[in-house]
Amino acid sequence: MRVSPAQVESYLKGISFPASKQDIIQQAQDNGADKPVLNILESLRDKEYNSPIDISKAIGKMK
Repeated sequence: MRVSPAQVESYLKGISFPASKQDIIQQAQDNGADKPVLNILESLRDKEYNSPIDISKAIGKMK
């Protein structure tokens, strides 16, 4: 199943930036993200992200 950056972003409501990879995963879990979304987030580089756009770009590079 493919996961779009927009789907991922929908599970990040309420997150504060900058955010670490772990912050992003935790927020998605708190918002009820499903396994495919969590798998994508687990694949992110371990760094600080400054905005939803940073996350979307990182996801786009994975595909």
